[in-house]
Amino acid sequence: MSLTALDDVLRDAASVRISEIEWYGEIVVDLSRAEDRDRLRAAMRIGSLPGYVCACRGQFRFEFFDVRGEPLTEVVAHHGVSLNWQWDSGHGELADGAELLRWLGEHGLPYLSNSNSERPERLAWIAAMPPALEEMAGDLVGHWAMADDSSHVIEARKRLQGLDSVTRVLQLLAWSAAGVGKPSMYPPYEDVPGLILRETPIAEIIAALEDPRAGERHDAAAARLLLVGSSRIKQRLDVARLPGPLRVRVREAAVARGYELPKWSERLLLNA
Repeated sequence: MSLTALDDVLRDAASVRISEIEWYGEIVVDLSRAEDRDRLRAAMRIGSLPGYVCACRGQFRFEFFDVRGEPLTEVVAHHGVSLNWQWDSGHGELADGAELLRWLGEHGLPYLSNSNSERPERLAWIAAMPPALEEMAGDLVGHWAMADDSSHVIEARKRLQGLDSVTRVLQLLAWSAAGVGKPSMYPPYEDVPGLILRETPIAEIIAALEDPRAGERHDAAAARLLLVGSSRIKQRLDVARLPGPLRVRVREAAVARGYELPKWSERLLLNA
């Protein structure tokens, strides 16, 4: 399917209903005027089909309708970077994600209205990177098919090897805590600290959390690492090995961050 396939469909759009997937807000925009329709078509122009699929649900759903009110197609926007549509190869990467973000902001959906490169949460995540990884910021933020055996993650592990284990774990936890962190919407690059920590022995994580330098952000990152998703291979055993006071801290941090605790963790965390 070509880069212009979506645009060809949108030529017949007369209106679009846009809903925020995480917060459930919704607006309807009239596209009956050619200039309004063309502006959105330009903002949704696809620059490439790189073959990746973002793991999250996306942030905005666009439901397009023709002049009779019949459904035309549905598109989901991910992080102001890509669109999930009917391409066989995965998501389509936007030619100018900032333009779509501006369009959304102008129509009352401000969550992604900043330029993609200037979003506060992205800048905070980059600023929290371990100093040894600062030169890799562009590679880590721009890579969407991240895995624990990807070249970028392997290189990041190598660059951190010169640190003692406690400092390394504290830096990675602080970095993880700087992200959005909501399981249903965070950008894929936020998986990187957890992937680097994937094979770190739980004893080293415990030692870092018991270090005087550890604080709430480290507890929150530990909750994300041990309770959210499946970045660790033996999560239940890891949680079971946490000393009682640490289990309390991790549970409180998870609740404060709004993480949904897996059912298997409840007994372990409450029996601290």
